[in-house]
Amino acid sequence: MNWIIWRLHRNQVFFAASALAAMAVLLLLTGTHIASVYEKALSTCAATHTCSSVDGQMVQNYRWLWTLAVLTALVPALFGLFWGAPLVAREVEEGTHKLIWTQTAPRRRWLAHNLGWVLLAAAVWGAAMSALLTWWLGTENTILLNRFQPAHFEIQGIVPIAYSVFGVSLGIAAGAWLRRVLPAAAVTLGGYALVRFVIQQFVRPHYVAAVTQAVPLVGSGQQIPGRGALSGASWVLSFGNLVNAAGHPIRFLSSSVIPTACRGQFAGSLFGCLSQQGWRNVMTYQPADRFWTFQAIEAGIFLVLAGILAALASWRVLATDA
Repeated sequence: MNWIIWRLHRNQVFFAASALAAMAVLLLLTGTHIASVYEKALSTCAATHTCSSVDGQMVQNYRWLWTLAVLTALVPALFGLFWGAPLVAREVEEGTHKLIWTQTAPRRRWLAHNLGWVLLAAAVWGAAMSALLTWWLGTENTILLNRFQPAHFEIQGIVPIAYSVFGVSLGIAAGAWLRRVLPAAAVTLGGYALVRFVIQQFVRPHYVAAVTQAVPLVGSGQQIPGRGALSGASWVLSFGNLVNAAGHPIRFLSSSVIPTACRGQFAGSLFGCLSQQGWRNVMTYQPADRFWTFQAIEAGIFLVLAGILAALASWRVLATDA
């Protein structure tokens, strides 16, 4: 049975392995170069106090590579389209399932072997790519402190493994229930995008209760806790919510709410005066040291969803007449 599965999916495996190898070569070469250039630049800029300009130049020079790294977040959806959706749907659509499930191998055995190998392949690919990107993005994380930001959070750590398994499971479930490749592919793509969007925008910020802190309107006290830490920057959810000295929120900055002592002032002088009057900015953020906690929670969510989808696909295949 394993030999048959290999024969059926070897082209997909070769293509995925080739793409991974090409990315590995690109990331290893450029990652080593970027780290070397950055270290040399830091060693020379410290004496002239121009390291901030070095950071900006590094970002501009390698922006296309970092954009390419972010685009790897689309790969799990492609796994669902090309590995998951056709797995059952193509067999049913072409009528070959009747021969396979009644003569060559019982459907339970066929399904178990196919599910196991395809999901394992997706997990291995996701783990390898994530390991490469986590290492490669080390310099960017140091410069931009953005590891906790959504687009970068999703291509590092352990969540890419869970995304890959979820994408394939979604494709398999869609194919098992719709029994046609194109509709299954459309549902896989749309469903994957929808779930990822909902999790990112509405669920992830609330994995753990966010920290709320009032900071001065001007001055060094505005610095976000966690900036510069080795674990990366904090994830700021909201910033710039004004409150007055009594703690009441200020929605619109108008002359009627500005203290008498600050009226007639503009721009920086106004905010300096408001700060002296006890006004504050209320910020909400997730501390930088929660990065791995959030990784574990999100990976768990997607693995549970993948398990549910795999169970639904199995039930559909086993309960339906050939």
